[in-house]
Amino acid sequence: MPAPFAFLPTVQLRPNQIHTHLAKGLAPLYLVAGEEPLLMQETLDAIRAAARKAGFSEREVLDVERGFSWQRVIDACASLSLFASQRIVEVRMTAGPDDEGRKMLQALAPQLQRDTLLIVVCGALDKRQREAAWFKALDAAGASVYVWPVKTEEFVPWLDARLKAAGVQIEADAVKLLAERTEGNLLAAAQDVEKLKLLFAGERIDAEALAQAVADSARFEAFDLNDRLLDGDAVGAVRSLQRLREEGLSPLEILGALSWCLRSLSKAAIHNTRVRDAATALEMAGVRRFQQAKYLKALPRVRPGEAMNWMRRIAQVDQMVKTGQDAAAWEELLTLILAASGAAPRPTRT
Repeated sequence: MPAPFAFLPTVQLRPNQIHTHLAKGLAPLYLVAGEEPLLMQETLDAIRAAARKAGFSEREVLDVERGFSWQRVIDACASLSLFASQRIVEVRMTAGPDDEGRKMLQALAPQLQRDTLLIVVCGALDKRQREAAWFKALDAAGASVYVWPVKTEEFVPWLDARLKAAGVQIEADAVKLLAERTEGNLLAAAQDVEKLKLLFAGERIDAEALAQAVADSARFEAFDLNDRLLDGDAVGAVRSLQRLREEGLSPLEILGALSWCLRSLSKAAIHNTRVRDAATALEMAGVRRFQQAKYLKALPRVRPGEAMNWMRRIAQVDQMVKTGQDAAAWEELLTLILAASGAAPRPTRT
């Protein structure tokens, strides 16, 4: 049976290098961390796909939460599978490991069995964490991918490369227009690329055609509105709301995505008062893992009672639209967005 891993030199990779790296073979360990959920998810998808192709047909996922026993990682890497000769052990956490986890990972990294691929997934790590002994040990045993946010000056080239990879034929001025519209929101940009791929198969897209397509895809702006709200960017959230209104959406069309976002945040706020652990609260609220970074940023400013008031406002908007009070519904939506993004004054506690 061929060896599952190539003898690759240890290396720190960027997301756009992962496919070239994997074409040469798998490393026995991958550390994927960073600050851009979309690129992290795509990097992990690429690693998992390469692993499946190499015969790793079983995958065990260990979510690191409060009270997590790191012995579970050691046991998972050491135990034999009943169903597969090679398997993936994936350890996922929203930040970096605690003291016990750091010591365990540092000791485990050079001792991995050849039938086990270890993938360690973290959230954002500061410079001290990236230079720590545990990080270096994992990097030395395999490969690390740290996903930095795409800088403003890098966004147009990133978008252009993504369009070309999708087979979309597009003129330079149209790429710039699309970049202006998505304003650094990688998830929205990725969604728009897929839409253009379907709408203009085999056609070349100029700025005029793109502008028309963008006008027909206003629903993506609702998710942009959610992101700005979670970031606490009240000005950007209000701008997104105005753009949605100008593009002809009704308050109810916006309310669908917005209510899902605020309901999840409200649930997390309530759970957080009980468990006192933001990551656990988000899991309990059903927030998808690739979205948790933004919710983690928003959660500290949310009071459970305040969140319940948002739900009442959503019901009011729904009722206003159904009774023909569209103008009042838009005003109520604006008030809700200002409150949820942290811009509206809070009542003082007595």
